[in-house]
Amino acid sequence: MTQTQPQIRPAKPQDNIALLELFKAHALHEGHDLNIADQLKCLSDPKSHPLTLFVVDHNSQLHGYMSLVKQYSSWDMAWYLYLDCLYLAPTLRGLGLGQQLMQIAAEHARQSGISQLQWQTPVDNFDAIGFYQKLGAENKQKQRFFWSVS
Repeated sequence: MTQTQPQIRPAKPQDNIALLELFKAHALHEGHDLNIADQLKCLSDPKSHPLTLFVVDHNSQLHGYMSLVKQYSSWDMAWYLYLDCLYLAPTLRGLGLGQQLMQIAAEHARQSGISQLQWQTPVDNFDAIGFYQKLGAENKQKQRFFWSVS
């Protein structure tokens, strides 16, 4: 079997099951659990969510993903692209794929007329923090809250 280079491409509907496994792996990596029942229903109908998803495909298996959401800032009175998630399986880390994903996010923003990306990462994810700092990204210290209102 010939090994190929990992490819980054937009997600397709047939990626949904593999994407759910990546969502779960990402949640576990950050110390959370994830019930994936509702995610499959949403992924099956792309009109039900505002995500733009890219996947890392290596030998017809998904090993990573990135999700982007266009949001509006009342402080800046401008749109920005929110990097909701970026996850690579440990086997493909350190190969430059994170850099490629970030460049794709930047190009997606530029094509949408957006000049800023924003995201967050856990304070103890030192590898990600170091990676983002090498990109030249600025860090704004904030505390993230979750409030279940249902």
